[in-house]
Amino acid sequence: MLKIDRQTAIERELTKNGSVLIPNLSKQLQCSEETIRRDLKELESIGKLTRTHGGAYLMDKYDKSYPTKLRKVYYPDLKSRLARQALRYVRENDVIMLDSSTTCLTLAELLLSKKLNITIITNSLLICDLCNDQISNINLICLGGSFRSRTSSFVGYHTTDTLSGYFADRSFISCPKVTLEQGMSDNHFDESKVRANMLIHSQQKILLLDHTKFDASANLLFGNLKSVDVIITDEYLPNQWTEFCRENQIHLDYALNTDGEVPI
Repeated sequence: MLKIDRQTAIERELTKNGSVLIPNLSKQLQCSEETIRRDLKELESIGKLTRTHGGAYLMDKYDKSYPTKLRKVYYPDLKSRLARQALRYVRENDVIMLDSSTTCLTLAELLLSKKLNITIITNSLLICDLCNDQISNINLICLGGSFRSRTSSFVGYHTTDTLSGYFADRSFISCPKVTLEQGMSDNHFDESKVRANMLIHSQQKILLLDHTKFDASANLLFGNLKSVDVIITDEYLPNQWTEFCRENQIHLDYALNTDGEVPI
């Protein structure tokens, strides 16, 4: 297939689905993944798409969130590590809140495998579908509202209004970025409001953050880090972070790798 035909096909897939994955395009267009990467680089240079790890997507000037389809392939080993560590905080008969992050989706998969009697409150359609597809002891409360296809989640007034009627034992949040100065931040206004309300309406507030999310800020600020009880991450944090957590009584929990050590 000629380059111009490949790139036309890539643009067609982007228009249809909003995002593309390199392995899928390689198989569909019968060429190497390296060829697809070169095509994506050229298309990005002329403003046709935005490249990211493992694929590309169409940028929305009002919504800078990565599509869930792409986020699901980012750092799956780190998400599993964070989720396994988070699982230790969940107790039998707990009521927990899970946001629409793919890290919380991974946590939901582990919770289902453990056959715990718990209640999950979530705005994630993917988590709802996951629980619906399996026989489990989980009582599922799906927060309806306006559906956001980019993240397969429900947001908006009806979502936060319903959420305000609950109070959970624990909330698990994985926001896009955090800084010491600005706190937690998000790329989408309505999504940030859901996360903020989950923190307000839970006893213990737990952040699941891999090392790529620290010391950078997204566009919308939604929460002060001092309100958080636990931060679970995969790499040792700089001294200013450990000092901040100590001063504000935030438990810093490092997710161990398979060798029993925190990766550096």
